Amino acid sequence: MYKHLIPFLVLCITAISPAIAQDRSLSQTVRGIITDAESKQPLAGVAVVLASNSSINTITDDQGYYLLEGVPLGRQSFQFSYNGYSPRTISEVMISSGKETELNIPLTENIQRLKEVSVSAKRNRFGAQNEFASVSARSFSVEETKRYAATVSDPARMAMNFMGVSGSNDRENGIVVRGNSPKGVLWRLEGIEIPNPNHFNSLGTSGGAVSMLNANTLAATDFYTGAFPAEIGAALSGAFDLQFRNGNQERREHSVQIGTLGAEIATEGPFRKGGQASYLINYRYSTLTLLQGFFDLGGVLPAYQDLSFKVNLPTKNAGTFSLWGLWGLNVASKDATADSTEWSSDNPNFSLRAYGEMGVAGITHQYFVNNHSYIKTVVSAATDSYKSDIDSLNPTNNYSEVPTQHARHINTYYRGTVMYNNKLSSRHTVRAGIVAQQIGADMEEAYHDKERGEWIEFIKGKGSTQYYQAYMQWKARLTEQLTLITGVHSSYYYLTEKGTIEPRASLSYQLNKQTFALSAGFHSKPDHISVYLFQNDSLGNVIRQTNKDLDLLKAFHIIGGYETSLPLKMRLKAEVYYQHLYSIPVEADSNNAFSLLNTQNIYSLAEINKPLSSTGTGRNYGIDLSIERPFANNYYVMVSGSLFRSLYTSYAGDEYNTLFNRTYQLNMLGGKEFKLNSNGSRILGINGKMLYSGGLRESEIDLARSMQYEQLMMVPGQYYTKQGKPYFRIDGSVYYKFNRRHATHSLQLDVQNITNRRNYFYSYFDGKNGRIATVYQTGIIPTIAYRIDFHW
Repeated sequence: MYKHLIPFLVLCITAISPAIAQDRSLSQTVRGIITDAESKQPLAGVAVVLASNSSINTITDDQGYYLLEGVPLGRQSFQFSYNGYSPRTISEVMISSGKETELNIPLTENIQRLKEVSVSAKRNRFGAQNEFASVSARSFSVEETKRYAATVSDPARMAMNFMGVSGSNDRENGIVVRGNSPKGVLWRLEGIEIPNPNHFNSLGTSGGAVSMLNANTLAATDFYTGAFPAEIGAALSGAFDLQFRNGNQERREHSVQIGTLGAEIATEGPFRKGGQASYLINYRYSTLTLLQGFFDLGGVLPAYQDLSFKVNLPTKNAGTFSLWGLWGLNVASKDATADSTEWSSDNPNFSLRAYGEMGVAGITHQYFVNNHSYIKTVVSAATDSYKSDIDSLNPTNNYSEVPTQHARHINTYYRGTVMYNNKLSSRHTVRAGIVAQQIGADMEEAYHDKERGEWIEFIKGKGSTQYYQAYMQWKARLTEQLTLITGVHSSYYYLTEKGTIEPRASLSYQLNKQTFALSAGFHSKPDHISVYLFQNDSLGNVIRQTNKDLDLLKAFHIIGGYETSLPLKMRLKAEVYYQHLYSIPVEADSNNAFSLLNTQNIYSLAEINKPLSSTGTGRNYGIDLSIERPFANNYYVMVSGSLFRSLYTSYAGDEYNTLFNRTYQLNMLGGKEFKLNSNGSRILGINGKMLYSGGLRESEIDLARSMQYEQLMMVPGQYYTKQGKPYFRIDGSVYYKFNRRHATHSLQLDVQNITNRRNYFYSYFDGKNGRIATVYQTGIIPTIAYRIDFHW
């Protein structure tokens, strides 16, 4: 199975070998904008200094812009200081010759600006970019996304390394946050909600096989795991708040990458020399053909491509406009074998033609009303669509095709948001906004039921609805150590005529190197529109969409947090949490225990026969711990662990484990870089990761009844009582970077599941052989990529 990868590795080494012999004294430019953290106003006169050589320094201009030239290659640290503001140090930034480095830094104003010696806390580098987030939130950089083993530059896979977060399975990047279904995760881009940005996703889920988002186009990302600030709505368990970075406004830069996952090309730069407008474009085409030998695709050949872009257009008097977008296309195909003797679980009897597409484009405008307030407006249009046809072959009729399933889905979204932010003083900042959405759907999906001998309409519906949100939040720095953040979020879903008012508050206290925090709030979200359009009846019958009276899904979160500094530049973080989920749709049948809390997509609704009722509840509680040492002195370490329980109640009021109640998990990761020469132009990096957790839950299969009725039958009352075997996996990566004039070459090998351990996934009833069969997760998956970043 390595026969495809070895020639590719040799090709990559040959490509960079001419550059390896060269070793020159090289330097690079570092640039960026320094702003006030609350008002976002640019700060003029900020001192920017290279920590290792104070003679390399500059100050920001009246637009907050700085340009630091002659910075040596390798890992460098930078100091930012300004009178009346807390100084910041950004450490261990990788400087390479192929691309300029952009560092946009917010500074926090001291409360008592005239005080000669201020006891001001430095900004927590682990915290979120959002100044209104105080607990269960953190930011991670593009560089981290690239560095950690088995993330393949995917933000969702990056988040799986954090405490309280795990993956749903090896083949997808859907994330389970504190025992919640991946359906509860929100994706925001440029400050507005977007459709699921993952290739090969299932209807109604938040994950997929591969992200459409490319880490090379993203700025720092905020990720939330609970008790969200008031501006975050339509989320129950987690939220990604992503921003595209701006293209280089000084010079044109380019990137090319080839690897086992396909090819990628990117370009960025100014529209004209000396102007402030810039562009950034990234295109990727990929196929998993080279990896077929490493995991079973059931004969399906998948391929995908995506495009992301941002155009930044600052103006002198009308604020800053930006045009941005994300597009992804994926196809999957399979031809059934016209020989029944070759049919098996590895070569099933079906033909597939599937096509999925998602696209979103938006315009953002930010206008400074005065030197302490601004208005940010975002409008976007998006669509996601999917169509598929599945046929089987009839061996008794010359292997003719027999249609068995078809789907046609088109969803459209028009969204707009306006946010007003006002820094009233160094102590007080307020923010308020509204969000309006127009959601359209045209959905049809049906399958042929062999037993009933007829087609069953699974989903059928066409129409549109609206979803409105509004919020207001206030940040009060009561003292240098004590901060209070309060707010309220409200929403109304026109389709079901249900609304909420959700108060939220957090309090944090900083004492020397320790931080204590307490946060609580109410949250809600509508489910995917397909849930409300669901039906399960014979084709041609009267449409019965019995879920249109469902309430919004709701939750109450309360979290206590503690952080402290440890020796060796480490930081300990602990959070204790309790989540009460309510108004959860459950099947209105006292003899069954179906709950939407155990689902990952719309297709789980095929298990039910009765309408849903918003009377279910759930509760998640536990403790998350992490010890993290950010990259310093050429290495980093992170250990995160969780002990938790995730439970739900059925329509009858009985309580069971949820599917995602793993009860424990442990992540350990770290890495080290080695300088191969004195000036840091050649670097070898090694990263490793170990994951260990309890298995997912499943219900007991009643083999005797399953054989009797020739279909899967569960033991009554034994819902999710069985826990799968513990999950264990080791990942690793190694990369080599070499800088030459105007170009940086890198070669990376990333291996998921180095030991080739086939973790237990789930069991099912094998009717053909009359037994309970087991499905295992993927084994070893290696990926290789060669990349060059360059300019001229």
